[in-house]
Amino acid sequence: MKKIFLSLLIGISSGISLAQTLISIPDTLSGSTINLTIADSTHQFFNGFNTNTIGYNGSYLGPTIILNKGQNVTMNVNNMLPDTTTTHWHGLHVAPMDDGSPHNPIMSGNSWSPSFTVMDNAATYWYHPHLHGKTMNQVVKGAAGLIIVRDIVESGITLPRTYGVDDIPLVCQFQHMDTTTQQIILDDELDNITMVNGTINPMVNIPAQVVRLRILNASSHRVLQFGFNDGRTFYQITSDAGLLNGPVALTRLRLGSGERAEILVDFSGQNGNTYYINQFGNELPAGFPGGPPMMGSPIGPYDNMTFNFLQINVVAPTLSPITTIPVSLTTNTPWNAAGATSANFLIQGSPMMSMTNFLINGVQYNENTVNFSKQQDDLMIWNITNQSMMAHPFHIHGNHFFITSINGVTPAANLRGRKDVVLIGPQGGTATLITKYEDFCDSIMPYMYHCHILSHEDHGMMGQFLVQCLSTAVSVIENKSDGMLVYPNPVNDLLTIQLNASTETFTTEIVNVLGEQIIKSSNSKNIDVSFLTEGVYFIYLHQDNKITVMKFIKE
Repeated sequence: MKKIFLSLLIGISSGISLAQTLISIPDTLSGSTINLTIADSTHQFFNGFNTNTIGYNGSYLGPTIILNKGQNVTMNVNNMLPDTTTTHWHGLHVAPMDDGSPHNPIMSGNSWSPSFTVMDNAATYWYHPHLHGKTMNQVVKGAAGLIIVRDIVESGITLPRTYGVDDIPLVCQFQHMDTTTQQIILDDELDNITMVNGTINPMVNIPAQVVRLRILNASSHRVLQFGFNDGRTFYQITSDAGLLNGPVALTRLRLGSGERAEILVDFSGQNGNTYYINQFGNELPAGFPGGPPMMGSPIGPYDNMTFNFLQINVVAPTLSPITTIPVSLTTNTPWNAAGATSANFLIQGSPMMSMTNFLINGVQYNENTVNFSKQQDDLMIWNITNQSMMAHPFHIHGNHFFITSINGVTPAANLRGRKDVVLIGPQGGTATLITKYEDFCDSIMPYMYHCHILSHEDHGMMGQFLVQCLSTAVSVIENKSDGMLVYPNPVNDLLTIQLNASTETFTTEIVNVLGEQIIKSSNSKNIDVSFLTEGVYFIYLHQDNKITVMKFIKE
């Protein structure tokens, strides 16, 4: 009854049609060079209403990037926004300088071109802005897209993999929209719209066979608790960052913000039938966003209820359908914890009963503060305790981890694969993780860890850590592809730039962590930075239609 009333309320107040609409399937990009342009736009979610949005290569969301493990790729990100942004490759195992964190800002009108080797296992990842204080504004307005990584292990398994036909991407979101103007409201406490791939009242045509659904919870706030309206069993085959050991039979799938999963569903012999993926918010524990609220927290129109999230129309099978569920997938081998060092993380509300403001280990994020350091090859155990009144999806950058326990017990089978987000329950919920940073180190550029509820992240529920190189004597920044040196680093007074002998014409900009330009010069290889306050800065070198971004510390 609540569902019917809500739909009527939205329809009457906005004067819009509530007919089901086929979801759009994002275009794909592949190859050794990926070109992305992020820009302001407008999008018609409802006929006759232009909603202000942000998109990559389009008006809302972005193309799906398809990569192969082991390939080299250059990501060219062109920022046409009137503001600074970043692009984070969520879940990809890359060096800090290529991660797209708040420490990789792209100023308005500029581009960023990280190059790296794809080292990740086959799974579904995603990309989105990550500028501190502005992540929610840019992501909620549509700046996000999927990344599909393929590898030799996954390709050897009989699985659906015809993109958009039997291998279907589902970017799932809760949104808050003004029901009169249809403009997106940056207040995720009262989300009143759900959408899939940017489509409201979505439906999808699925062939009568085994299909693969790649599900991303791209909501800023809410937890998905998905199942089918007929109670059918489906099979999860991946967690965030790779295949599970074998398909895990489920009737419910729970994903916090930023989590992904791939599931197999068998619709064989069901041509002509209609089903629904439902959100079972009323089944979530208290304090999980989207479920029953804790005392004093607001409740949104779609909270603590069951409703249809996506309509599924079963159509004729393809010419070569997949009709079986594999028995096994891969072998995940978590690190042995012997000899590992431990770090403890405490999540608390500030004040204690707050439902909007949170601390990690008693502090909020500061761009110039490294919260801790580890050495490359250190085996790390993260012990996370959540004393706040709500659940938090906890994300760590730069590498996958394995969950060794949730609330003191072995995690469920579908949580035992490679992960990069863990959902931690409220009021004493705990998670223990194990990870090892073996491939990359940087004594200046940190990795991030944070809550993936975007409003929490923007308000400072985030920290950063360094993976120190085995030799920590770092005094020079080197761009290996261009033979460029910037030194000393850290610096007190004079910053020196050394370029290729053939390069004499260039422009230099010094930018702070907020993306504000502090210094601009032409063809100057010695820059006085003595007047800068202590902290972290970025140097942008413009030469030969290329921009190189490097980071330095002013002491």
